[in-house]
Amino acid sequence: MTNPSFLLRRCNAVPFMRFCVVLLTLPPSLLAGNVLITTSLGEGSHYFVGKTIGKYLVRHGHNVTVLVSEAYAHRADNPEDSELNFIVFHQSTEQIKSVKERHLAFSKNALEPSTATYIINLMQTHRQGAADDCEDLLGNPDVMHQLEDGKFDVVVYDMIWLCSLMVAMKLNTTAVLSSPMAVPTMLSMYARNPVNLAYTPDCMNGYTNKMSFLQRVNNVVANQVLFQILEYMHGPFNTVRERHQIRQDLQGSISDLIGTYTDLFLVNMDFAVEYPLPLIPNIITIGGITARPAAPLPDDLETLMQSSGDGGVILFTLGTYVTHIRQEFLEPFAEVFGRYPQQKVLWQFVGEPKFKIPPNVKMMPWLPQNDILGHPKTRLFIFHGGNNGFYETMYHGVPAILIPLTGDAIDQGSRLTHQGFGIVLDKTNVTVDVLDDAIKTIFNNNSYSEVAKLLSARLQSRSMHPGDRAAFWVNHVMKHGGGYMRSPLIGLNFIQRNMLDVLAFFLALVSVILVVSFYSIRCTLSFCKQKCISSSKQKHD
Repeated sequence: MTNPSFLLRRCNAVPFMRFCVVLLTLPPSLLAGNVLITTSLGEGSHYFVGKTIGKYLVRHGHNVTVLVSEAYAHRADNPEDSELNFIVFHQSTEQIKSVKERHLAFSKNALEPSTATYIINLMQTHRQGAADDCEDLLGNPDVMHQLEDGKFDVVVYDMIWLCSLMVAMKLNTTAVLSSPMAVPTMLSMYARNPVNLAYTPDCMNGYTNKMSFLQRVNNVVANQVLFQILEYMHGPFNTVRERHQIRQDLQGSISDLIGTYTDLFLVNMDFAVEYPLPLIPNIITIGGITARPAAPLPDDLETLMQSSGDGGVILFTLGTYVTHIRQEFLEPFAEVFGRYPQQKVLWQFVGEPKFKIPPNVKMMPWLPQNDILGHPKTRLFIFHGGNNGFYETMYHGVPAILIPLTGDAIDQGSRLTHQGFGIVLDKTNVTVDVLDDAIKTIFNNNSYSEVAKLLSARLQSRSMHPGDRAAFWVNHVMKHGGGYMRSPLIGLNFIQRNMLDVLAFFLALVSVILVVSFYSIRCTLSFCKQKCISSSKQKHD
């Protein structure tokens, strides 16, 4: 006799099996979303963060297309990125030259003191050029038709090149902002995230969350200056938007539209090392997205790593933005590395050095940074302070010497020293003795390595990898939108946002109460005085 419970289970299994068959036979286009990623023009840490987000989206079943400039068309031929689709937009020979010159400007200005003049020079170099790049893109009918035919569900754009936001607006699709930098104050301007400048340091001032009175004053001033700088930098994009008639139904400048049009903000920061602050729901932390378990190294690099013995390896790089720098700045490094023959040194260097290279140093134009940092032989990381490198060295528990060169590197430096897993050097004073003392301090004091391992364990103790978290939330806003997570401050004006009307009401109320009380007391005293006078006269009579 057949077991009735077996029949029941068999009957219940039939619908499930049918569902699986239907699911497996659905065309991929019905299961996957179409994602456009346009983070910068195709170079630097911004591109690598955007590309990494794209790769995790592919793993989650989505079709991902990356938009790059013809200046970096070689990205489309990289076999490591074969799972990504690429659209390359054409630029004139002169504009391609301009793009590369702007990239090299980071190298040319890297050793300048981080003064107002330095910031102004960088702004002037990039402001109009970025808008001209946007004109090349939006004015290219073939590329715009390609983008329209892509039927994209979401555009992941970079906070630095706001042309990407206009692409999302023109395609009338969901927008997700990608920030490769940990910039809570800047994001708060855009997303209307409440920020308290008493304990949240602004960008590029190198403060911790414990500021003196004068530092807090400077922090407030710097915040307002940053706002004005961003408005100035975004000005040409407003002109481009008006010329191309992009979503004229949406009110506000391009800066305003970052907050009102964007559904999600992906930020390369993690509170394992960042200073605590509150975040609204549509700001998602993906700190360390480029950090991952180390992959096997190529045979030649693995042989070099193993040949280092107990001394281990020092990794030295100045990043993808600073590829050409005055060689007199680099000479002290070569001299100091020669003093540590027991260590091997891997040095990422583009071009031909004009100084003597010690036998323990190997120079290469490109190095797999994450995989070398994850190798058990790596003892020290010397770098320029890029946010990706900062998280990768922390992820793998490697102490660091940081030399802030450009942008937000000074902020990484403040967190590195605050946490205690490295040393920060002044880029204007990197001498042989200063560098030698810093390396000796790291090697002779185990506390740096111990703190690095502690932070590594803290950073890796999370429910999912930042790439998976980014993919999850991008998928979420594709399906459900993200407007419900936006800050309610977006709909309030300056007076409402800062409760000035409420304050004025209470001041007026208190003023009325004081005036009424004053006149009431005055009348009472006057009445009493008259009574006393009247009573005195009666007694006298």
